This record gives sequence, C-alpha cells and structure tokens, in this order.
Amino acid sequence: MWVIYRGTYWCRSWALFQRHEQEKEKLVHACRHLEKVVMKVFADNGWRFSNHITLKFFICP
Repeated sequence: MWVIYRGTYWCRSWALFQRHEQEKEKLVHACRHLEKVVMKVFADNGWRFSNHITLKFFICP
C-alpha cells in the first residue's frame, strides 16, 4: 500500500506542472480513485488501518 501512496503522491506532484486545468483534474481524480480502490481492497481482505505498524510504533514506546 505504501508503494501506491508514494506513486499517487508523485502523480499529484506531476499534475501541478500540467498546463491545462482539465489534465490536472484528471490526474488528481485518478489518484484519489486509485487510493480509494486500494483502501477498499485492503479493508475487504481484513486489513484494519488502526493496527498499522507505524501507529503502534508511535503509540507504544
């Protein structure tokens, strides 16, 4: 999942350099859609986002 979010981050960054507003919106919309799909796939397969390893690291010293 980290790879997907890193990819969408760079895609959104790339959208800032697009000349046409429509192209920017398409890229941002595609990134949001991809993130939603990934979250749904993980959630449907039992991933509980509250149990993420980084949260445990920061909550429990």
